[in-house]
Amino acid sequence: MKVVINEMERCKRRLEVEIPEERVATEMNRAFEDYARHARLPGFRKGRVPMEVVRRRFAKEVRDDVVGRLVREETLRILEEKRIDPVGPPVLESVEFEAGKPLQFKALFEVRPHLEVEGYRKLAIAVPPHAVTDAMVESYLEGLAERAARLEAVSGRPVQKGDYIVGTLACRFLKGKGKDLKDESLMLEAGSEENHPDFNAAILGLSAGDTKTFEVEYPADYNAVSLRGRHVEYTVALKEIKKKIRPPIDDDLAKELGTFASLTELRAKVREEIERRAASAERSEAKNRILAELVGRHAVEVPESMVEAQLDARIEAMARELIARGADPTQSEIDWAQERERARPGAIDAVRAMLILEAIAAKEGIAATDEDVNAWLREEARRSGASVASVKEKLGENTRLMGLRRQIVREKSLDFLLHDATITPEVK
Repeated sequence: MKVVINEMERCKRRLEVEIPEERVATEMNRAFEDYARHARLPGFRKGRVPMEVVRRRFAKEVRDDVVGRLVREETLRILEEKRIDPVGPPVLESVEFEAGKPLQFKALFEVRPHLEVEGYRKLAIAVPPHAVTDAMVESYLEGLAERAARLEAVSGRPVQKGDYIVGTLACRFLKGKGKDLKDESLMLEAGSEENHPDFNAAILGLSAGDTKTFEVEYPADYNAVSLRGRHVEYTVALKEIKKKIRPPIDDDLAKELGTFASLTELRAKVREEIERRAASAERSEAKNRILAELVGRHAVEVPESMVEAQLDARIEAMARELIARGADPTQSEIDWAQERERARPGAIDAVRAMLILEAIAAKEGIAATDEDVNAWLREEARRSGASVASVKEKLGENTRLMGLRRQIVREKSLDFLLHDATITPEVK
């Protein structure tokens, strides 16, 4: 069997294989015999179909099965034998086969570049300090009190800013596409900055029992993507007005929020949580600056398939964010091709950082142990509220488990660099 692997531009390789005709013929005969044992054809008992009928009736199926299987098996075998770890599944470029001739095929794949890393030990990194102030603690407590607030019905007066209106909402799109609504349940804060100013102006001053129809024209850069450039007619039927009653920040609130004996104890716990977040933010910023430093020092070519995978992940994240905001990504006016190209430089740097971390791991002997994998599975199960078995089942294929191990290796490498570096506060 002839095997040639040609180096192409950047990280691309072309695999060219020629499988001898004798090997193909043997596999063909074996496949026809298997078909003959299991074939069901009118006029013949199972397993009694003459071979010449089987060959005539199933010629194409057998050919496709055998050729496809040989291509897959030999590609995997050759890559394993030569210890080549492609960054993605090889892409079949061409297949040539005629009866009585060798089977020839070509496949393209990419490999990780050979990378010599240096200058990564004892990095000096300056990070903006995240100071925790008394004002931050008080702001956090204000937020807790806000979340503990209750709504209380009011009567005898019209809607004021900060009230919550309860009723039904109908809408009709006069300009631009959108979903019309009819008598949908409504509860929103009057005067909120999240509402269009014209919407706020229309509902402020209404009284319980009022119904009002009004129009709102949204600008092209409105924060809600699904309403950009739209002109909408609304009808609000107000049934009830409620106001928010926020509890005072005192010992009673502390006891209501948890097992805190006093406001002093709650305040101490809040400060501890803010300090934990600040430390986490500083570590995250330090890691980002370490990666930026290493990327700047190592101008390595990156596999295009890895860049495309990064871009896919980033675009999917954008789409999920739109869905979370109630917008349909397929109906948005975003130029997805333009967004993809805008994200490309960042994706290239992200892949370059991944490759650098993997090279450092290889040089320092950093590996993902079975316990590392199991710990990740347990944490993911805890985070998602699922069982470890179900999380592991979702990983499925061996290639995805290998990807997880690579991810763990990169995270351990970055932790190694962080602990090895000298981190100082950035002076402005």
